[in-house]
Amino acid sequence: MLKSYTSSFLQNWKESLANQDYVVKLFTAVAVFVSGVLQFPTYFRNIQKRPGIDINDFILNYIPFVDVSTYIFAIIYGLLIYMLLRVLAKPQLFLLFALTFVIETVFRMTTIYLFPLNPPTDLVILHDTFAELLIYGDTEPITKDLFFSGHTATMVMICLFVEGRRDKIIALIATFALAVLLLIQHVHYTVDIFGALFFTCISYLIAKQIVDKKWQVTVGVMLGFYVVLQTVFYLGSKIG
Repeated sequence: MLKSYTSSFLQNWKESLANQDYVVKLFTAVAVFVSGVLQFPTYFRNIQKRPGIDINDFILNYIPFVDVSTYIFAIIYGLLIYMLLRVLAKPQLFLLFALTFVIETVFRMTTIYLFPLNPPTDLVILHDTFAELLIYGDTEPITKDLFFSGHTATMVMICLFVEGRRDKIIALIATFALAVLLLIQHVHYTVDIFGALFFTCISYLIAKQIVDKKWQVTVGVMLGFYVVLQTVFYLGSKIG
């Protein structure tokens, strides 16, 4: 089975990388994302300094706060690795995933800036090694990365990109479980969860519209999102 997967993987990527349009689209998506990754730690440190709004979340008020970081970490990264292994075998599907991920990331950075929130009462710090290293940097805990939930958005993307009825059902159940665990941890408001569902689906629909267009169209849209991202980072640098 591994031999068949590897053979198919190599053949599919060989064909895709021989297609100039594909390479330009993928390179652009990766470049926009990497440019964001390099600036995430500074951006979130600035966001952390900003005063925010407290939300009276009537659902969260009835949920006891417990540290369930281990379960959150296991669910999200276990399914993410599984989904990526499936998607990577199909370069065109991976391109759609990359475009969706970049667009969702830009939406998230923008909404975090536009909707300054204070963390929920009784928040329990979520220990996510990957997020701490790749997004926040090795700094003090970031508690104002709120609207909308990046963990939930990732799970919604997993639901969108896994194939087969069984995998879809498992992903949907896991997404619901993760949303509940995030609320139990009190790291997000209920609106952060629903916001992730909305913006991730919108990101996917936009990506679907541009993935098969000529590379000039896809690159043009990606550059537009890049400009938005850099604008948000610039505005974030003026906080405080």
